[in-house]
Amino acid sequence: MRRAVISTNAHPRRRPARVETVLLDAGGVLLDLDYRFLARLLESHGCKTTVETLSRAESIARTEVQQRIRAGERPGELWEDYFHFILANVKAPVEAHEPIIATLWEAHQRIGLWTAAIPGAVDTVRELRARGFRIGVVSNAEGQVERDLSLAGFDGLLETIVDSARVGVEKPNPEIFRIALARLHADAATSIYLGDVPAVDIDGARAAGIAPVLLDRHDLYPNIDAPRLRSIAELPGWLES
Repeated sequence: MRRAVISTNAHPRRRPARVETVLLDAGGVLLDLDYRFLARLLESHGCKTTVETLSRAESIARTEVQQRIRAGERPGELWEDYFHFILANVKAPVEAHEPIIATLWEAHQRIGLWTAAIPGAVDTVRELRARGFRIGVVSNAEGQVERDLSLAGFDGLLETIVDSARVGVEKPNPEIFRIALARLHADAATSIYLGDVPAVDIDGARAAGIAPVLLDRHDLYPNIDAPRLRSIAELPGWLES
């Protein structure tokens, strides 16, 4: 099998002159947390909220997580803290945090929590495939992201799905990106990666020599040193610009 060619430029800042491969994160880029399920669970514990409020709270929680990652913690160790951040942001009763998180973990293992396609994501991936781009996913997950993507409507649209739990390495380690490149026989120099957490996605992609793009749906990173999109639906146009 031909090995992927890894660019020697570890810090690409802009879109490559030629893009052949588009790598994507799963959660936050293709898949949303099931906010309706979480809203119902919160209401059962006396906290009423909305899908829109939860969506923003979840994005803010990712900024908290990224600060912890940059301080040296591993992404996989922050699952509970990530949900504590969300619950605190929507003012869920403190005494309800542990039982809510326990229910979420059980549901995540049984049916998945990141199961809803982000608006426009399926159509965007389908358009990119039709235009001839190689498409893959690189995700920090717990072993079921391929199932979740299939159920959300991405079945048959993705050439490879690299799940950290299955390959034994997680972002921002550049090796997980290199696994995707090798599977696709792709060149880092003609690839981009679209993610939503700078400490994991931007830093990890750059370390692998891949040009990063940030999906910032809630305008939380206006000063990020990378191309920034507010919607995944902007990606095809950005690739043409």
